[in-house]
Amino acid sequence: MKDQFHQEGIVIENALAFWVGRFYEGARRAMYRRFREHGFTLTPEQWSVLVRLWERDHRTQIDLAEAIVRDAPTTSRIVSAMERSGLVTRGADPTDARAKVISLTKKGNAAKPKLVPVVREMVTHFERGIPEVDLEITRRTLRKIAERLE
Repeated sequence: MKDQFHQEGIVIENALAFWVGRFYEGARRAMYRRFREHGFTLTPEQWSVLVRLWERDHRTQIDLAEAIVRDAPTTSRIVSAMERSGLVTRGADPTDARAKVISLTKKGNAAKPKLVPVVREMVTHFERGIPEVDLEITRRTLRKIAERLE
């Protein structure tokens, strides 16, 4: 946003990154709170792993890292915490002994019908009153900006 800069410096409230950060932190806090209210101790990062595994279970850890847009060490830490919670298992890849395959447990699969409505309600709440066309433009714009950051 060009109006974030002026002769004396920066108007932070006019910076797109400022609002993206505020949204991220607010959504993160809301997710923690809502998950806890429904009996789940789950981080937003763990939520993204669940979503990707619900899309396609039995992913290699490398594939999963790419799908959640995290590096390998971070993905490993996320998966380790989820193993301790009983949501996923990590096993050897039968086609590549060096690779690990991440799979949902019964508990991980059972979380879907409980958590998806919680997240749907949360998203509906913070999108309420915003025209669909504005949401589409925002998503398209953020996607373009993110592609330039890669």
